[in-house]
This record gives sequence, C-alpha cells and structure tokens, in this order.
Amino acid sequence: MSWWTEKRFRMIQNNLRDIDAGMDVEAYVETLKEFGANVCMVGCGGITAFHPTRLECQKTSPYLKDDFFGNLLRRCHENGIRVIARFDFSKTHIQFLTTHPEWFSKSIQGEPVLYNDTAAACVNGPYQQECSLQILEEVISNYPVDGVFFNMFGYQTRDYSGRYVGICQCESCRKRFALYSGGMELPTQENEEDPVYRKYQEFRKFTTQDLLEKIYRKVKELNPETAVCTYSSRHVDLVRSESNSAVDRPLPFWAMESESNVSFVQETFNNRFSSNCVINAVDIFYRFMGVSPYLNELRLYGDMAAGGNLDWCIIGGFETYPDKMNFEGTKRVFRFHKKYEDIFSRLQPCGEILLVNPAGDGEDARKEYLGIYKMLKEAHLPFEVMDGRETELLAEKADAYRVIILPGIKELPIKAAQALEKSGAVIIGTGLALEKDGALLKKLFSVTLKEKLESVRGSYMLTEPKSVFRHFGERDWVYLDKEYRYMEPEEGNRNYMPLISASMYGPPERCFGHEVTEQSCVSIREGKSVYFPWMPGQLYYSQGYEDFKNLFLDVLWKDGLQREPGQGGLISVEAPSCAEVLFHRCGEDKYLLQILNYSGFNGTTFSEPLPLEARFTFPGLEVRKAQCLEADGKRKIACDGKLKVPVKGLYKAVLITAKER
Repeated sequence: MSWWTEKRFRMIQNNLRDIDAGMDVEAYVETLKEFGANVCMVGCGGITAFHPTRLECQKTSPYLKDDFFGNLLRRCHENGIRVIARFDFSKTHIQFLTTHPEWFSKSIQGEPVLYNDTAAACVNGPYQQECSLQILEEVISNYPVDGVFFNMFGYQTRDYSGRYVGICQCESCRKRFALYSGGMELPTQENEEDPVYRKYQEFRKFTTQDLLEKIYRKVKELNPETAVCTYSSRHVDLVRSESNSAVDRPLPFWAMESESNVSFVQETFNNRFSSNCVINAVDIFYRFMGVSPYLNELRLYGDMAAGGNLDWCIIGGFETYPDKMNFEGTKRVFRFHKKYEDIFSRLQPCGEILLVNPAGDGEDARKEYLGIYKMLKEAHLPFEVMDGRETELLAEKADAYRVIILPGIKELPIKAAQALEKSGAVIIGTGLALEKDGALLKKLFSVTLKEKLESVRGSYMLTEPKSVFRHFGERDWVYLDKEYRYMEPEEGNRNYMPLISASMYGPPERCFGHEVTEQSCVSIREGKSVYFPWMPGQLYYSQGYEDFKNLFLDVLWKDGLQREPGQGGLISVEAPSCAEVLFHRCGEDKYLLQILNYSGFNGTTFSEPLPLEARFTFPGLEVRKAQCLEADGKRKIACDGKLKVPVKGLYKAVLITAKER
C-alpha cells in the first residue's frame, strides 16, 4: 500500500522564491514539527532549480550555495516528514529564448509570452515534452522524493497579471493541431460557435492529458512509490485543488469551497485522493497578507471534515513571512487532525442523495450545481457528490442512491443513461439538464422541451398544489428569472406550478394582465423522475431568495425521497442553516458527526462565530454511545436516541457508536 493511501496527511506548501535557496533548513524543519505537519511541498525544479542540476535546460537559483533541496529532504526524512517536490514547467528563463526558440509559446501577435525574466513554454514544445522528463529523471534518480507536483499544468491564455495573450500560435501547436484535426489551421479567437475552436478545445484536452500520462508513466518507472499530484483527476495519485480568494472575484462568495472540492474527489474515486490547498493569501497579487483567521480555519476544517488531506500554503519561509496571524489557527487544526488521524483516515460517505457535478459544462451549470449543493447543505440532508465526467463510475454506482440530481448536466452517454433509468433512484433534472439531447431527455423524464421563453422577467410561478408546496401557505406567486423552456410532458406525468405569464410593465396604473398558463414549472414521472425546465439552483446561488430553495426541497421530499421530513434515513437534523453538518461512517459501527459553524459569515466578511445548538435523532441507527472529540481527548455525552450538541466555536465533532437498524 502506497504511503498516500494509508492515512490522510497534513501538508504545508512553501512556495519558494529564488532568495529562499539560502533558508535555514534546521529552523524550517522545526517549524514544520511545531505545526504538526508530516508532509511538506517545496520548490525543486523547472523555472528555478533549488539543487545543483547538471542539466542545461534549467537554471539554478543564483542564491544557491549548497544542495538546498537535498539537505532539506534529508532533514525532513530524519524527522519523519515526507517531501513533495514542486515543479513548474509552464515557464523558463528568457536566456533560453535565443538558443531554443522552439520551446516557447507565441501570442496571437506571434511574440513570445514574457513575464519578468521568464518566457512561457508551450505544452507541445520540446521543453515540456522532453526536458520536463529529463528534469524529473535527474531529481527522482538522485533524491528519494515522496511525491512530485506540477504547477500551472496545461495551456495558459493569460499571464500572471491577467493580461490576455490568446491561443498559442507556435509552430509545435500548428503542426500538432493540423495532424490532430485533419489539416485545420489554429483558431485565433475563443469562439464557442466556431467548429474549429471546438475542435481545438478537444485538442487542448487531449494533448494536456497525453503529456500528463507520459509524465505519470515516467515517474512510476523511476519510482512507483512517488506520488504524482497536479490539478487533474487523470494520471495522478493526488488531485490538487484550491480554496483561494481574489479581491476582484464577483460575489457571491463561495464559503464551502474546501468541502465541495474534497468531496468531489473523495466521493468519486477509490484510487485517488484529494489534496485541496488552503491558500493563506488574500489574492495572488497580495501573497504576503493572509485571509481572515476564521475563514482560514473553516477552510482547513472543511478539508478535514470531508475526508481529505490537510493542505496549507504560504509564500517563502516561515520566518520571513510578514503575516503570522493564521499560524496558530492552522496549528490548532493540524494538531486536532494528528490526534484523531485514524478516524479522519477512515471517513466514508453515507448519503442517500447523489449530486452530480457538471464539471466542464460551463458557468451556468456550475452555478446551478453550487445552488443545489447549498440547498442540500442548509437543509441538512446527507448527500454525496460525483464528477459528472466519470460516467462509467456513475453507471456503476447508480443503484446505491434514492435520489440522483443532475444540475445542468449537458449530456450523458447511453450506458450511464440506461443505468440511471434501471436504477431504483428518482432522477431529478434542473438547470435545463440534457437540454440538447431531446431523445434522452424524453427517455428519462418523459418530457419534450419546446421553445425558450424570451420574456422571462416579469413571469411568476403559481405555488400549487399547496399539499406539495408546504412552505407557501401565504405566498402564491414566486418570481421566475434567468432561463425557462416550455415543455410538453407525456400524458402520464404529474405537473406542478403553473407558469404565470408576464403582464404590462411600467407605472403602477398599467401593471396588470398576468395570466395563469397551461405550462408547468415542474413535471413528475411517478417514482422515476422530476424535471425543472428552469434554474432553481442558479437563482438561489446568485440571488439568494429562500423561495427557490423551498420550492426545490418541497418537491424533493414529496417526489424524490417520498417521505415526510425527519422520517427515515440514518440521521435527522434540527439546526440553523449556518451550521454545516457532515455525517460519515468511520469504521464498523462507528460514525463521525461534524458541525462547521458559519454563523460569523455575513456574505463578505468572516467574523467570530456565534454559539449555536444542533439537535439530532437517528431514525436508521440504534445509538449506543456518543463522544465529543476534544483537543485533550474524548468526552462522553448523553444520547438516548436524541442528541443535543452545543457549538461555541468554528467546529465540533462527535464520534457515534451505533448499529444500523
């Protein structure tokens, strides 16, 4: 069993600058131990070599006096700390432009893409295709590294300042794209309507994965026990992602980034593991100031609670970093994880709902997914997530759930669709799922989509029947926005929420004339499927009105789970929506209940959380013992089938011993 599969680890990534090649290794290792880290990630090669390289294709740090990387690796291993070597092959020093122009990307204007004293290297050029393998072979052959990580892997159309440089026009790209496409010229614009650009997108995906597979095979040939890590779920052992911030990022702020990133990997794959990096910095432009301590800790707790590895990053060394405000909070989470790492290394999801992530299907689908994710979290319904691109895994697991939600999923191969149809799960489509596959849409949901409602704004949905929409005793109309498609359900379907057409708009004297139409906003195939021809998830994510959540949840309980709230399932939760509840199996007759307290988040700012209380019952379990996990040990708490848990800080964990009924 490889080291990264045995237990979840605690890693600190120090993004080394050239000047850090003279860092005090002894002090660095002692600080890692103080944090409770058992893995570190440090710069090794690519843009800068932090060891005395013999290769002519990379440049060593001008501040290197000794074998910095070798010394650090040796001292870490002597102290029980594993080392992942960081590489960046996306750029190299501009000195190579004159001797090896074929290595480099070219902008739309045909110029090399320069940034400071570096030039961008092309995925298809000899530097990334050949030199990267030489650099890896030199390191792995000379140093017993525990893993390798590749930064900024793949195609880059913007530089570090966000300046658009466009689609690479280098000769390597021209030749390889022509071969791949059957003679096409490289596109010069990113136009989704252009068939050449769509072919280029396929090409970009293929060539990136092809290079990563080549690198993966090379690493495993040199040492099978070296973990491969980057921002991909293919040809890796550790899937990297980030919980990060940016000062110009549009709102709403996605607070649950860690949990959603980790679950995306941990609940999809059995042979790959999440390494979601909590970026300390407020932005890539402001690397030397950290985010709010409350946000930093919540992100780390999110990594841990979802069953991932702990992963935290700063630039440079610890001593020279000017903002140490988040050090103590990070140590607190790392030490708690260290104390209970056996439990956190065994977490297995136990949700009866599967939410399929429409990864790669565009921004509308992403927002639809995040909105549904947020609804389920706030309703405290245990659910699992899966990468929607892994359709074979989806087909294999379809029978394991009562409900499978497809938010904005554009397409499904026939095998996955057949598995969904044959499963006992109720399939729910939202966000115009399968909009472009009419035959499959009709097969799964018994509906046919018609034309788009062009004048959505000013339209409403009638919250009928009230026996379904229990949240809406006093609210008969809910506004409709974004996109809506007319639909033609088959005769056997039940249909809810009649569409109310828009009326005149203007002065109050003229605002009348709404009509209840024969069109519906939900169509149900009894016991099989539910279809929303609009975007409840995106509306909730973007605009925030609880009505969209409650409409969805009312239908989910009635026609998805097909039971009353609080009945059935392993666990039932009564808690405020700012309390995120996670519930996992963690061994035979063992369950871990975790609560993250988001009460200090007001939409933009993270402050000290308010105390809250959560109450639990366990319809599907016979609880025998409940123990709070504290920093100083386990503490037994009373549970007679009902459990009351006060949460005074950001996080609480309770270990449950129980038999399934």
